Amino acid sequence: MMNPRMTQLIGVVLLILSAAMTMVVWNATLAIEGVLSTVVASGLIVWGILAFPELAIGLWLIAKGSRSVKVGKIQDRLAGLVRAEGRINVDEAARRLESTRLTVVEAAEEMAKKKLPLVYLDVSSNEIVDPRSVELQESILHLLHARRRMSFPEISEVTEASREQVVQALNELSKSGNFRGTVDMGSNVVYTQEAVTELPQALTFCTNCGGKLPEPVLPGEEEECPYCGQINVNRLDV
Repeated sequence: MMNPRMTQLIGVVLLILSAAMTMVVWNATLAIEGVLSTVVASGLIVWGILAFPELAIGLWLIAKGSRSVKVGKIQDRLAGLVRAEGRINVDEAARRLESTRLTVVEAAEEMAKKKLPLVYLDVSSNEIVDPRSVELQESILHLLHARRRMSFPEISEVTEASREQVVQALNELSKSGNFRGTVDMGSNVVYTQEAVTELPQALTFCTNCGGKLPEPVLPGEEEECPYCGQINVNRLDV
């Protein structure tokens, strides 16, 4: 994922390029002789081809980068708040952080997708939850829903439960029908049903150097190659 500040910078560069192309088109249009309506129409068409795409993409990148910066700024504060409370209503979190509901929800969703999620979003109760503050089974279900795949060590570190407790909780969830994924005891990884269906589309080798990645990169995920440092992104639309 591109750094938000870099996204903003690229957006500004595109706006400058758009402004430069606008001046070129404007000067060229003024130099044309002919029927005014025809000259204006021709100028607009050329501007739409040469300058408008940079303007639209630049504005979008600036807005996207600004949004990401705003979300990133409250993540640490949100994590601290949730750790202190155990679980907190989304609207209450937004009020206490002096932010908006949408920003808080986006921050919680991004944090839940990290390798070691500090919080997760419980949509049913409209709360942001510390995985350690609830029953282990509930915590595992929500974590897997957000991550789609987690290893036993990751689950243990986030929930502060032992491997034996995690295995027991997964067995109970499977028996009750609440978990229909796959537990790979050989690799110590738990996959949701969604992750299992997406494995054929996963990236397993670096797109730059061809080295084998530590774990399959599912659609919508990214992973840094341990050999060359390339960020391998498995886009959802690919």
